[in-house]
Amino acid sequence: MTTYLTEYAKFTDKHDMDEAAKRHIAANWNEMNATDRAVLDLIRRYSVKYGAAHLKHDTMAKGVVKSNVTVRRAIRKLEKLGIIERIHFIRPVMSGLGANIYIILPFIDQSKLTTPEEAVKPCDSKPQVDNADSEPLFSKSIITKDLKRTSPAELSPTTLFGKMKALLASTIGDSTLARRIFGVYRSQSVRMLKFSIYEDKGDLFEELAIRALQISVQASKHKDIRNIPGYYDGVLRKLINEALFSDIFMEYDVPMEGFFMK
Repeated sequence: MTTYLTEYAKFTDKHDMDEAAKRHIAANWNEMNATDRAVLDLIRRYSVKYGAAHLKHDTMAKGVVKSNVTVRRAIRKLEKLGIIERIHFIRPVMSGLGANIYIILPFIDQSKLTTPEEAVKPCDSKPQVDNADSEPLFSKSIITKDLKRTSPAELSPTTLFGKMKALLASTIGDSTLARRIFGVYRSQSVRMLKFSIYEDKGDLFEELAIRALQISVQASKHKDIRNIPGYYDGVLRKLINEALFSDIFMEYDVPMEGFFMK
């Protein structure tokens, strides 16, 4: 079932999404080549039903008849131009990395944005009447779920270390392990990020780090794990190997058994 994709959709109508794609192409025509436009069109076609597309690189490569490397280059350009958003998707059941989710973003007409001259207006010296009875406290365009999402009771941690600490505190009640677990993550990620082929995967490594911690915490509830950082080390290594292995596999036609040293 792919109905979960509706959670990522930026449009409620496919015609609005099609129009946004057309306007993106028109506005960035000189920045895009034929492959970029073909990849965008493929994402658009796969997004018609649910507003987002869940695609593997090899599926996209076959769809536009280009190599995986060329497709990934086009995806990075579309992201840089603000045309699409890419979300790394992790299969919760298999504890592994799935295909990416691609979302076409709404088109923002830069020419219609407020200019500095328009933004600065003379202050009216007349006092403003507080008409609280006739005006709503919040705009009607703001829906309840947005209020819950954008107005949390307390600020959420933004750093990976902060997220790890908060997760441990809210689950096993011991946030002191966060520093050791973060050290495990740093040891594994830094070793891989130094290679140019992985230098753009920082966000993916952080996502896998949190996923590995969730798996470790969940496992500790069902069995006796005396060394959670050690268990986390094994889980994270498995997720990273699977993520990078599956990405590399699509670039080679030869069997990959024995390619990595164990």
